[in-house]
Amino acid sequence: FIMGSTYLLLSQMDEIKYVKTIFKINEFLLSIGLFVIVAINEEVLMRGYVLRNLMYSFNKYIALILSSILFSLMHGFNPNMDWFSYLNLFLAGILLGSTYIFTKNLWFPIALHFSWNFFQSLFGFNVSGQNIYSVIEFKIAKPNLINGGSFGFEGSIFCIVIQLILIISILIYYNKAVLHNKET
Repeated sequence: FIMGSTYLLLSQMDEIKYVKTIFKINEFLLSIGLFVIVAINEEVLMRGYVLRNLMYSFNKYIALILSSILFSLMHGFNPNMDWFSYLNLFLAGILLGSTYIFTKNLWFPIALHFSWNFFQSLFGFNVSGQNIYSVIEFKIAKPNLINGGSFGFEGSIFCIVIQLILIISILIYYNKAVLHNKET
C-alpha cells in the first residue's frame, strides 16, 4: 500500500513518468529470493544480535537509537548515498526495531523489511540506491527530495513522513499495551 500509493502520488505530481511494464518471471522470483535473504540477514544481525545485545547495556530506546545509527552506516557504501538517505535509513532502523524492543520477536521486522524492499523494487524505485529488477519502469522528471532521485523512495521526504507515522503508531500501541498490562 505504501509503495503503490507513493508511486501514484508521485505520478500525479509529475515527479515520475511511467515508461513501461515488464514482467519477467525469473527476475520476479529472483527478486523474492534476494529480498528474503536480505531481510533475514539484516534483521538477524541488526535487531536479533546488535539491538538485543545493546539492550543488555542500555535502556531499550538508547539501544534502538544506537542500533539504528549502525544500520544506516551499514548502508554507507550503497550508491547515491547522501545525508538525507542516512536520515531515512536511520528512521528505517527505528521503524524495524520498534516492535522488537517490546516483543523480542523478529518476524515483524523481517516481514516489514522484505515487503518494504520488494514492493519498492516492483514499483520501479531503487532500493537503498540499488537499481534492481522492477515490474514498472519510470523516469524521474528531476531528481529531488520529493521523488528521492537516484537513491529511490528512501531518499524522499515522503519516506520520512511515512516512517515517522509508522514509528509513532507502533510506539503508542506498545506503550498503551504495556500500561494496560501493568494495570491488570
